[in-house]
Amino acid sequence: MKYLKIATVIIMFLSGISFLLNAQDKPNVIFIYIDDQGSIDLNCYGAKDLYTPNFDRLAKEGTRFTQAYVAAPVCAPSRAALLTGKYPQGAGVTRNTSEVMGTPGMPGDQYTMAEMFRDNGYKTVHIGKWHLGMSKDTGPNAQGFDYSFGHLRGCIDNYSHYFYWAGPNVHDLYENGKEVFFEGQYFPDLASDKALDYVEKFKDGPFFMFYAINMPHYPYQPTKRWRDYYKNLDSPRRDYAAFVSTIDERVGLLLQMLDDLGIRDNTIIVYQSDNGHSVEDRAMGGGGNPGPYRGAKGSLFEGGIRLPAIISWKGSLPENVVNDEMLLNVDWMPTLANLCNLKIRPKAIDGIDLSPMLLHPGETSKRKEAFWKYGTQWIVHKGKWKLLGYPKDPTSKTSVDMEKDALFLVDLENDVSERNNVADSHPEIVKELIGDYLNWGYGRESDIPKKSKPIEHKGFHKPIKAISKLNPKYSNIDVLLDGKFGITDFSSGQWIGQDGKPLEVVVDLEKTTDISAVKVNYLYSDGSWILRPKRLEVSFSNDGQMFKDLAEKTLTEPLQKGQDFTESVSVSTKAKARYVKIKVTNIDKCPETFPCAGNAPWIFIDEILIN
Repeated sequence: MKYLKIATVIIMFLSGISFLLNAQDKPNVIFIYIDDQGSIDLNCYGAKDLYTPNFDRLAKEGTRFTQAYVAAPVCAPSRAALLTGKYPQGAGVTRNTSEVMGTPGMPGDQYTMAEMFRDNGYKTVHIGKWHLGMSKDTGPNAQGFDYSFGHLRGCIDNYSHYFYWAGPNVHDLYENGKEVFFEGQYFPDLASDKALDYVEKFKDGPFFMFYAINMPHYPYQPTKRWRDYYKNLDSPRRDYAAFVSTIDERVGLLLQMLDDLGIRDNTIIVYQSDNGHSVEDRAMGGGGNPGPYRGAKGSLFEGGIRLPAIISWKGSLPENVVNDEMLLNVDWMPTLANLCNLKIRPKAIDGIDLSPMLLHPGETSKRKEAFWKYGTQWIVHKGKWKLLGYPKDPTSKTSVDMEKDALFLVDLENDVSERNNVADSHPEIVKELIGDYLNWGYGRESDIPKKSKPIEHKGFHKPIKAISKLNPKYSNIDVLLDGKFGITDFSSGQWIGQDGKPLEVVVDLEKTTDISAVKVNYLYSDGSWILRPKRLEVSFSNDGQMFKDLAEKTLTEPLQKGQDFTESVSVSTKAKARYVKIKVTNIDKCPETFPCAGNAPWIFIDEILIN
């Protein structure tokens, strides 16, 4: 018995040595996920006005992809797809998550990349932006990260660390789930210092770091050094470019630390942007450069999802390679699992192991097709063909005709800028790709655009004028009487939106008319701060001056969270009039548990039906 115990101790000791050796043989992994970076915004991707020597070095020391995609055109679903290896629909995050403390995000039962590495003996760390949940069960520490430092919401002021969208006084900086305060300290430096400290502390590895750098997402707050460097560029490119170089400088510090510690050759570094550049008002209308691609953040045109991506593992992967094959961000999870020779890895995922293509340049990608679904937009990308449903271009450079282009077929080999819709020329390809979309698992028949005749009513194409001041972005009030119901997308050009103000219009029926009902169609999309109206008021006149016989309806149904739909509200009447005044009033403030909490919500109206 005595000898058996000694033998057992020896076996355990030798096993421990073996495990330690195996652990040290495993490469570290650092995944750098940039926020809202344009498709060509590095020197090595063709930008002529940027200085990015560290990213360029990374490309020379590894593989640079020219056809790398993300599974969603906005932050949260893109990150969920990356960390789970699943399409956003499978990951349970199809749009940006709520900013309200305590609200859930990516479901806790999702198996993440961090959990995969931790289950294989790695230390795991998240630094930077999270944006995948505000509850304890959906925070970084509950999703596989041993250590976390950063902000939970989508964006912060980099000096005060207060949430940049809503407020006031919403502080957003956390360390392992506990709120921490570093007033006045530059967040990119705080995050960089945490990353460097972690690498030095766990240099004996193995570790997995999700370095979710929150730049160049607005607010554009680069350092003075880079503001001065780019002072001759026009705004907003000037501040955006300075922010990109601010990132590059901090990536350089990380590369230098790996070199100094002698672990660069034992560290896989992956870099990718989460979605295309932003053209939102808070981004001063742009700043990023999509190069030849159409679209931007929020769009499924190439400019929203086809982005820079690099992988480097010195001494183990080929260097200075340009790879033109297709890659989707869900593929990183199984690819890294194979490169690191992980024994425990997920099975039921959408990602494909592309490591053979990385190890042997020239091999074709195993990924032959991919699917996207974001709001009403969707894609099937198969070979050279790309079919878009309800495409959207948020830039002011191009517009989409929602009648002719609701189904938009592109031959990417000959039209990478996606200017030409060839759907009418290739009906057999359209039919095939629609079939693929419906067989995907998340595609629905209701997603497919259908041609329909306009709904004719007594107000159809009649003169209409606005009484209330219109938002300049949504001022084409003729769409209110065109007989067409808008799709569930406020930016489709089919809607009139008002931010915190009522919408009031007068319709001239051109002759005295019997009126039995007035119906108003509205959009509901709480994630976009669009809620249902509070009240509909209708009054009538024969001279266009004096209005009477007020009919009204107040909407009292409970607001729904996490919903996108169109609905209508109507009033019945027995009026006889030539002029009809319609006033739609919105709710005063968003409820506390909604993304727009404390702010005035939008209302969006499309068709006014007068019967």
